[in-house]
Amino acid sequence: MENLRFQSNESLNFETLRDFVEYIHSRLKETNILSQRYRFVADVVKVKPYNGTLYITVSQEGEDGKKFELTVVVWKHLLKGIMSYLYAFGVKSINDLEHKKWEFQGRLSFYPDRFQFSFWADSIAPQGESDILRRRQKIREELRKQGLLMEVTHELSELEPIKLIAVITSKTAQGYFDFLSNLLVPETYRPVIHLYESSMQGVSTAQEVIAAMNRIELFCRTNNVRYDVIAIIRGGGGPSDLMFFDDYELAVRIAYMNKYIPVLTGIGHEKDETVADYVAWRRFPTPTAVAKEISNQLKTYIDNMERSYNELSQKLGAIVDITESKLQSGTFGFLSDSFKNNLVRSVRDIKEYAKYFVSKINISDLEKRLSVEFATNVSRNLDSRLSEFGQFVDNSFSTISKQLTVNLERKINEVKTFENISTLMDKSYIAFYNKTEGVRAELETMGGPLRALSVGGALVTKDGEIVSSVKQIKSKDIVKVNFVDGQVTSRVI
Repeated sequence: MENLRFQSNESLNFETLRDFVEYIHSRLKETNILSQRYRFVADVVKVKPYNGTLYITVSQEGEDGKKFELTVVVWKHLLKGIMSYLYAFGVKSINDLEHKKWEFQGRLSFYPDRFQFSFWADSIAPQGESDILRRRQKIREELRKQGLLMEVTHELSELEPIKLIAVITSKTAQGYFDFLSNLLVPETYRPVIHLYESSMQGVSTAQEVIAAMNRIELFCRTNNVRYDVIAIIRGGGGPSDLMFFDDYELAVRIAYMNKYIPVLTGIGHEKDETVADYVAWRRFPTPTAVAKEISNQLKTYIDNMERSYNELSQKLGAIVDITESKLQSGTFGFLSDSFKNNLVRSVRDIKEYAKYFVSKINISDLEKRLSVEFATNVSRNLDSRLSEFGQFVDNSFSTISKQLTVNLERKINEVKTFENISTLMDKSYIAFYNKTEGVRAELETMGGPLRALSVGGALVTKDGEIVSSVKQIKSKDIVKVNFVDGQVTSRVI
């Protein structure tokens, strides 16, 4: 096969991405890379049919621990013939291809619009058991010899109510988001979650998860606390990503951690399975399933706690009522005995009577349902929230009080300003009134025609002369009508 290599150190320049892709495509056509047939052997980890075409995910692990993954496509026109051929080897459905080793033959295809290669197979032949499955089975057998496999299926109902959870995952992983969003518990009972970050893909996965569990144990011993459960979660991904959890050292660490803190796993999808699942205290198919089961455990416990409270309340109430009735019905005898110095005996009889009814309550059954530690934790949460609410009320009251004080002071200043303005207006009005009165008095003193102005009348002038008689005015004459506060000019009709 001809290798593509650069002819010089100078960069090839292209105006657009399309030009670049078409150039690569043309260079590929110059070689036999697309026309050459290829054959290789790989493990099938997943098969998925779509619109009649079969998509097969194959994977292989190298000597350096790196895993390679490829999607092999079987065109729908070839699928029927290939499956007929494989039927002779015991393959009855496409699912039988999984977890086995197969030989694939076919050609490469290049999609310029996606800048992506794919392998199109036209021949599939069996090559025996999958290396991946063989390795997984080998680790499982070794764990069985060591007595580390989890042979029983545990239920979360076996544990005390879950209050504190250590989660091992990546904080940016979708699986972590799914876990948090599906932990549907009332805020008062919601567990505290501590995240211990770890890479959940790549060759360092197992060692990072082990390191996270070491940090968890160190934290517990240093602070004298203990998590109720540890959750190792990772959302779905490629089969080669999940195979990093097929690690013997990781499995041993989980098995021994179970003796101290139960370990829950939620890795991948429903069908995915890893070595870590073999040793977990309880294995779940997904991170969402882990969160939902924790929520169910707490909801069931809360319901039991409420039912137990109601039962105890009803029974104690009945005892009080019966004892009270006994006392009331025997009041006369009780007093009579008291006067006969038999008070002690009467009280003893009543105590024995109440004791008899109390003995009918199954206290041990209530104790099995209830957890004093959980109730104490809930009480502590409620006290904390009540304290926060009280602090909020105090702060709110203080803020409102300060705002009211500021607003009141502002209003007082506004009122004072208004009073000052009102005083000035009063003074101006009085001054104007006095001036008007002075003018009116002056006009009255002067007498004559000007006196009419002082009583709200008018004075008519023509050519600057006062008109005292209608005889002085002719049609079309221009006159001025004078008032105390102004004048107008008029034409006589």
